[in-house]
Amino acid sequence: MVQRMVCLDRLKVFLTVLVVLHHSSIVYGGSGGWFYYEHQDDIAANALLSTFTGVNQTFFMGLFFFVSGYVTPASYDRRGAGRFLKARLYRFGVPLICYMLLIAPLLRYVSIGYEGSFGEYLRTEVLSNPLRGAIDFSIGPLWYLFALLLFFAGYIGFRKLAESRGVSKPPVALTFRVTVVYLAAVMVANFAIRLVFPVGTEVLNLQLGYFPAYIGLFMAGVAAYRGGWLQQLKETTAKKWKWANIVMIVLFPAGMAAGGALDGDVSAFMGGMSWQAVFYAIIDPLLGLGISYSLLVGFRDRRNGSATKMTHWLSANAFTAFIIHAPIVTYTAFALRDLSWHPLLKFGLVGCTSVVLSFAISSLIRESSRVFTKIPLGPRGKVRHSSN
Repeated sequence: MVQRMVCLDRLKVFLTVLVVLHHSSIVYGGSGGWFYYEHQDDIAANALLSTFTGVNQTFFMGLFFFVSGYVTPASYDRRGAGRFLKARLYRFGVPLICYMLLIAPLLRYVSIGYEGSFGEYLRTEVLSNPLRGAIDFSIGPLWYLFALLLFFAGYIGFRKLAESRGVSKPPVALTFRVTVVYLAAVMVANFAIRLVFPVGTEVLNLQLGYFPAYIGLFMAGVAAYRGGWLQQLKETTAKKWKWANIVMIVLFPAGMAAGGALDGDVSAFMGGMSWQAVFYAIIDPLLGLGISYSLLVGFRDRRNGSATKMTHWLSANAFTAFIIHAPIVTYTAFALRDLSWHPLLKFGLVGCTSVVLSFAISSLIRESSRVFTKIPLGPRGKVRHSSN
């Protein structure tokens, strides 16, 4: 278990870096929504960055949900339902509230293109309505934490129901049939749900068009923990997936181009009764599973050694870096808006800078909070000074 967790810690750091780069790429032409955009008229940059974001979208958040599902049973077993829920509400609820009250107003200044000074914006738009972010339920990229809270509630309900009925099922074995059933279920569910909620349509900040895979992978993570799936993943299968992934990564943009994406209209792929919607509903989970399988095997076999100080530092700061990366990416790009570079070069600069800043500022926040919590307080909350 300890060794597996080392590789999963490193995988989470990798995924966090990818999230920061993903959102940085949207600024300069990648597909997706963000708070600030530049250079959206460069066809070559748009194609490359949209391929990057499109491929990322197939796996990176789903793999986050898989890892979260994997660590959930042990935490529940150790804490029990009440303490488990309390811990999760604190760990995820506090960042959500802070985002709505503090981060969302900062991002809105750039996203609405406010023409006045930042100080004027704070006086007229923020201080006059300090709860606006909470009222609008503005949680941006932290929709992931909100979704996890919903998944945790579902897991608690499942465990409680099983315990009340005295049901104890054996672990699910990882078989070819299980893989095929998962893929078929997600493909059909993708197409069906996107008829009502096309990709890009949000309900409480959640894009339901992607949730069949998210739910399936969270459940797969739970099953993987119980059934020891990580040990069962095969290197030979990972190699087959690697070549299949290469083929699909080539087919993905080719299919998008054939369906009209080069004209700037991808709505047919997002949902509806069209071959484009069928194509996306199929290749999305297929490529996502292939890349996820390859990464899990790669990190298990090659990145599962003893944790170094850098591994501990990166892993400890990945969660906070994820929480704060949105304003860092946005304001780094905004600060460099007058830099006359090619959009791909600016993406590289902003992306790398944002990664470094996200982890560095995360470390400062965590160290500051640690120092604050160690300050001895007197009976009325006043700082108690040492006689030394």
